[in-house]
Amino acid sequence: MNTQELHTMNDEGLKMMAFGEGIPPISDDTLSEEIQTITVYKDSYKIQSPLGTIETCPFLELLWRQTGADCDGEEEDMVFPDGKTYHIILQDTKK
Repeated sequence: MNTQELHTMNDEGLKMMAFGEGIPPISDDTLSEEIQTITVYKDSYKIQSPLGTIETCPFLELLWRQTGADCDGEEEDMVFPDGKTYHIILQDTKK
């Protein structure tokens, strides 16, 4: 799938593509946990996260829609489908 098609997808479709390993149910203890940091390398095909492997392209589209972040070095908090907030750091490439 190319990035043009991602722009026309709804958020639910993007979540299904990004979190292909499955989305865990929302837990009651989401407010009590520390915010974990996930570094996203935009040149990588997949991202390793606490939820498992995430597809980078649809995830970046979701991140941009929810936070506006899309540039190297930007940092934003994002609520994942499991209800937990994660701190996302964008990097163009692994150094």
